[in-house]
Amino acid sequence: MAGPDRRRDAVVVLLAVLMVAGALGLAAGPLDDVDAAVPSHELPWWALAPLFTATELFRVHLVVRRESIAISFAEIPLVLGLAFCDPTGYVAASVLGSAVGLVWHRRFGLALPFNLALFALEAAVAQTVYHAVLAGGDATGVRGLAAALVTIVVAHAVSTVALAAVIFITSGRFYGRDIARTVTTALVAGLANSSVGLMVVVLVVTQPVALGLVVIVVATLAVAYRAYSVLSRGHARLESLYRFTDRIGGAVRTDRVAEAVLTEARDELAAESAELVLLPTADQPGTHLRLVGGSVVPVPFDRAPAWWTPALDGEAVLLPPGGTAPGDGIAAPLRVEDTVVGALLVTDRPPHLDPFGEADLRLFASLANHASLSLHKAHLVDRLAAEAAAQEHSSLHDPLTGLPNRRHVLRLLRARLAEEPRTAVVMVDVDGFKDVNDAFGHATGDLLLSEVGRRLADRFGAGSVARLGNDEFAVLVSAVADAEDARTRVTALVAAVSVPFAVHGLSVDVQVSAGLAVAPEHGEDAAGLLQRADTALYTAKQRRRDVEVYDSTADRASHRVRMTGDLRDAIAAGALTVHYQPKTDPATGRVHGAEALVRWEHPEHGRVSPEEFIPLAEQTGLIRPLTTLVLDTALAACAGWRRQGHHLGVAVNLSTRSLTDTELPAQVGEALRRAGLPPAALTLEITETAVMADLARSVAVLQELRAIGVRLSVDDFGTGQSSLAYLKLLPVHEMKIDKAFVLGLADDQGDAAIVRAALSLGRAMGLWVVAEGVEDGTTLALLAEWGCDSVQGYHVSRPLPPAALEAWLDARHAPEPVGAGRGAPGA
Repeated sequence: MAGPDRRRDAVVVLLAVLMVAGALGLAAGPLDDVDAAVPSHELPWWALAPLFTATELFRVHLVVRRESIAISFAEIPLVLGLAFCDPTGYVAASVLGSAVGLVWHRRFGLALPFNLALFALEAAVAQTVYHAVLAGGDATGVRGLAAALVTIVVAHAVSTVALAAVIFITSGRFYGRDIARTVTTALVAGLANSSVGLMVVVLVVTQPVALGLVVIVVATLAVAYRAYSVLSRGHARLESLYRFTDRIGGAVRTDRVAEAVLTEARDELAAESAELVLLPTADQPGTHLRLVGGSVVPVPFDRAPAWWTPALDGEAVLLPPGGTAPGDGIAAPLRVEDTVVGALLVTDRPPHLDPFGEADLRLFASLANHASLSLHKAHLVDRLAAEAAAQEHSSLHDPLTGLPNRRHVLRLLRARLAEEPRTAVVMVDVDGFKDVNDAFGHATGDLLLSEVGRRLADRFGAGSVARLGNDEFAVLVSAVADAEDARTRVTALVAAVSVPFAVHGLSVDVQVSAGLAVAPEHGEDAAGLLQRADTALYTAKQRRRDVEVYDSTADRASHRVRMTGDLRDAIAAGALTVHYQPKTDPATGRVHGAEALVRWEHPEHGRVSPEEFIPLAEQTGLIRPLTTLVLDTALAACAGWRRQGHHLGVAVNLSTRSLTDTELPAQVGEALRRAGLPPAALTLEITETAVMADLARSVAVLQELRAIGVRLSVDDFGTGQSSLAYLKLLPVHEMKIDKAFVLGLADDQGDAAIVRAALSLGRAMGLWVVAEGVEDGTTLALLAEWGCDSVQGYHVSRPLPPAALEAWLDARHAPEPVGAGRGAPGA
């Protein structure tokens, strides 16, 4: 017997001893020398004992979890004994008569001494209370009636306290509501029985011949009790099913559901133990769980035949007591969609309760069906949780090394900075990794990366190392004193990692470079620190050093170098896009053409301004491929507009470097031939400042462009550094008034005067005049009134991607072909 069971039984025995002591104390004290209440009809104890035996044999048992509360006719002999028997004899009759009934019902074990002790205490208390209330009065009168009723209530109170105590001791839980409901029912029945007993007392004293009527009443009560017992058991089973379903429904995960199923099945069937057997599946081994006390323990799964094996074949099994297997039990199959997935079983009902029967088997089969559904749902929840956890782990870890990835290390770094502000972020790169891949293959390269990750993790812990991609790793170093301390520690790290790596019988040299940034000197933002450490790593590789600390000056230079490389890659991949801003007639709204504006969406930095990457392209020799890209894209778009019936031209900006490129005219001519467009469809826009950088060469290039029929335009007119004397030297067809003057012309007289003067100058020189920066209707109306040839700006349209521009054109009336007057664009 397990330790908890021994302690439980010892407490029950102690409680029984206390009750016996109480009964003896009352018998030797208040009840000593007390005679029967009706001495003229005194009844010997041996004549009363058979009545207690009969009532014990005819009991209605109501089970509360693993204990039983009995309702019987015991109040009838109790009242008779109070009136006609001396107290000591009454206690003996109650104990001995009930003992025969208990033995008849095979109530052995601790139940027998406990119940006898309870009967002794209850009888002694009843006699004490009765004689105290009666106080020598008439047992058949009103005082006798009151004494008997008070005694019944007190006796039930004693019984209730004792039974509640033993239920709590044996089950470890207090079922107050169930006990109260059962005891209330027993008390009501007891009061009815006591009324019958009082009737017998009165009739014995006054009219003995009328006792035959009492027999009819008692028989009627017996039939009613039997019917009530049947209804009560059925109701109790329905309540058990509801309670079982309700309590296991609150659990979600499989282990919690299994524990709830075992606990509730054991308690509802009033068993000593419960077991759950789950058959093996494709993704899970077989499971056998047993409820021991209040804990669920695993049992080795065994397919060897047992008494409950038929349940695994789909048949509920009832094991009666006294067979080849010890104890009694019930087993029921667990089914999921007509497939048996396991079995649920309970065993060893306490000996003071009735053995398992067919009614219990039917109830248990229903419980098993509900348990099957709950276990199946819990299994699905577990699978979903496992898949979600696996996906979450995959999203946060590198599949090759198992280390955190970039997303995860940012989380870790934020948490680390919150705990330890002085943290260094180290970026580590494997030098010559591409050579290893080329020489030994990618499989060896993967082994090398895994080894580097392991070495880093061994030194700083897996939670401080991440693989960011390809051959780059990040390491978090906590509690650094300053940047120099961090450099010292990282230098030792590089030395520890940079040792040969043995693979396939070969020794592969491993050399790493590292860059570091320290919080808070280099920032307190996780993403910023990671980027600065990356910048320091880039500097280290450029300078061929093992370790570099982040430096803001080097950061700007390295950023410029990186942006140059990224721009080169973007041009080669065609990753730059071209948007188009329409030009329209301010008076009629007719569309003349559109200006092509190049855009660059950097994968890390987002949209990069043309003011940043155009000068970069000019200074690094990328301006020629960039110009070719924009020309080809814009001319292809223009050809598409014309095929759709929109006879428009397109304008492309030229940089300062392009104007001094003597091969530009040939490049433009080739682009026009590829697009299949006439030269007049293209307008090249130049700035005064760009021309003045090398006036002679620029004018020569412009004259060649004009000679092949391309239209030329002076952009940003009015803001350049040239004088009007040079303007007449430029072979241009168009001038564009800078938006700095157009934006304020409706409110600023000075701007209005400049714009009107520019319009007059353009007409005098025979130039097509375009005003840019038109952002409101008033400005548009004034420019139309003053005779401006063409306008562009947000009031007309923002720069649009190709598809959006086509939709914008389709939404307007298709423009008519522009006539020959004054060299309209695209004619």
